[in-house]
Amino acid sequence: MSGSDITTLILIEMIAGAAGAIAVARLWREIALGWKSIAVVGMLGGVILTLLAAQVPGVGRFVGHVETAIDAASRATGGLTLTVLIGAGVAGLLGGVISISLVGLALRARQRNG
Repeated sequence: MSGSDITTLILIEMIAGAAGAIAVARLWREIALGWKSIAVVGMLGGVILTLLAAQVPGVGRFVGHVETAIDAASRATGGLTLTVLIGAGVAGLLGGVISISLVGLALRARQRNG
């Protein structure tokens, strides 16, 4: 994969992660963070989950090997396919949902204990 392919995947992951986190935060009113903070948590979660998913055998081909362009080139998968784009988007979305849910649970636990 070229540098622009990797950049495209990371942007998709970040946008999908932010969208997932914002959707969850709108439904879960107890998450009392600003929308910018929620978006950043979602972006980080989207990228991190996608990087983790790329390490799982059999899943990596659906989310792209964004951690190393040499890995994709060595397996001759080259370039972005629709499968990789959709996989990165879904993984980013789930990463955003999971990350903001963990933040929400942590905030709830802190409110109960503190």
